[in-house]
Amino acid sequence: MNYVQHVKPDHGAVTPKNKELRAAVGVASLRMDTSQPGLYEYKFAKLGDANYEDNRKHFTPLSVQQKVNSRPSAAFATPGKTYGFCSVESEGEEVIPVKLVGQPPFELEVEIKHHSTNKPEQAHYNNINSNTHDIRIPHSRLHLGKSTVSLRRVSDARGCTRSLDSTTPRVQISVHDAPTITALETKTDYCVGDRLNFAISGVAPFQVFYTFEGVAQKATVSSGNTFRRLAEKPGTFVITGLQDSASACRALTNITKHIHGMPSVRVSRGKDSYVDIHEGGEAEILFEFGGQPPFEFTYTRSSNTDKSGKKGVVLDMRSDDSQEHSKRIFASEEGTYEVVSIKDAHCAYSKPGIKVEPDKRKRLGYV
Repeated sequence: MNYVQHVKPDHGAVTPKNKELRAAVGVASLRMDTSQPGLYEYKFAKLGDANYEDNRKHFTPLSVQQKVNSRPSAAFATPGKTYGFCSVESEGEEVIPVKLVGQPPFELEVEIKHHSTNKPEQAHYNNINSNTHDIRIPHSRLHLGKSTVSLRRVSDARGCTRSLDSTTPRVQISVHDAPTITALETKTDYCVGDRLNFAISGVAPFQVFYTFEGVAQKATVSSGNTFRRLAEKPGTFVITGLQDSASACRALTNITKHIHGMPSVRVSRGKDSYVDIHEGGEAEILFEFGGQPPFEFTYTRSSNTDKSGKKGVVLDMRSDDSQEHSKRIFASEEGTYEVVSIKDAHCAYSKPGIKVEPDKRKRLGYV
């Protein structure tokens, strides 16, 4: 049997080849050519046996087509590069880009060889639906120090597979201990004017990522191992991450601190600063508080200012408390009443120059 082999390769051109097929029995096998990808066509033009030559009346030319797909391939986008990773999962980690040739989806097998051990590890990536892919090494496979990453096997949707040998270009990964940040104080509630102090470890300079009232911000610590912030106004302060100069990764954190405003108080709605009481009488004094109950407060009773404007003398100092945002007392002694210290559930404030001595305070018996 004579036939002609036509090839339409994916690239270039191939001259048709005339071939002959001989069979000693009634069955013959044709070895199909798969040396290069493309469309193969085998045209059987003549058929004869030991008794008869080719006769067109008894044989119709036959054509068989075969599609040979190319094997997929895979390569690192930047062979030879060293990528940085953290020992724990974090934001901003580097990825290893890979280029794939073939028909998606792909399956990829990667070998990770640690410099500190002899036994390599395997990582598999399935259902890669693009001709580019960013490899993320599972953290369970990472070891501190340097490791080599190699591509070992790739297959595509056509069912074709290519094994990659040791000559395929590789990349390196360098794994670092993740930086850490911890609060130096165990408390979570602070007052305006306090300092928030945190200890950091890693390689300076550091980038500290945080939010205040939900707004993302960033601070740089150029040297040292302490991060400090002044509590300038009330709100929720959350440290969300830390990055050092050893790698490009960001360790995730969730350290929350609540900053509270200073408590405040207003006496008799701010209208009266002094009380003038006739013998046997009494007057109502209203204290209105700002802050978070319960409140503790200390107030003084001073002699009223005389006509010359000379400030009165402190005659009495008393303390009281309130579970509400206001409290009324009834005073039977004349004088100027002034709150000199106030404390709520979180913060305290004392008037400058006033020394509140516990042994001189008098507990009120009024309601």
